[in-house]
Amino acid sequence: MSAEAELYYIHQPTAERPVAHPVTFLSVQAFLTDEPACRALWDFIASQFRTRQKFLTIWPAVRFVAMIQDPQTALIKGMLLVSAPMNWQIDYVVVHPQARRQGIAAALVKRTLNEAYRRSVPYVMLTSRESLRPLYEGECGFSVVGRKDPVSESRPLFDKPLRLAKDQLHPGGVPLSTSHSQ
Repeated sequence: MSAEAELYYIHQPTAERPVAHPVTFLSVQAFLTDEPACRALWDFIASQFRTRQKFLTIWPAVRFVAMIQDPQTALIKGMLLVSAPMNWQIDYVVVHPQARRQGIAAALVKRTLNEAYRRSVPYVMLTSRESLRPLYEGECGFSVVGRKDPVSESRPLFDKPLRLAKDQLHPGGVPLSTSHSQ
């Protein structure tokens, strides 16, 4: 599987957006009282992500959870987490494999943007893979503000070799600085 660039997005909520599916938007405190929803979140984390480390790192900052649940089967079709130190950061947009290609992710994000607008949150940010640009830019109105290209294991970390002039070396041969010389 080839590595994909990560894109950093920002959105400034200025109006409400139409949402295609009913989305439940809960504070973390309310979410934690719903045992089946908590179990579903953990199942998503365990089955849809390679590592739980990021989840465990961001969880203390999570303030809201948005989710879509099928009313007939009780299947949680999708969830996202909102970290809110000042502005909002959308983390872990995840859709159940059986519910993909139904607009679930777009509905979760748009409902979150609507909540941000209602609460006068100045900016909503997220990080995602480049392949999801049509969703975040096209459908949800985010703008790319940064990019992180994958690091190839065969590519050197520095484009130019490190060359030190003689006056940058200590008499024992140890560098005095790490500046690059041409």
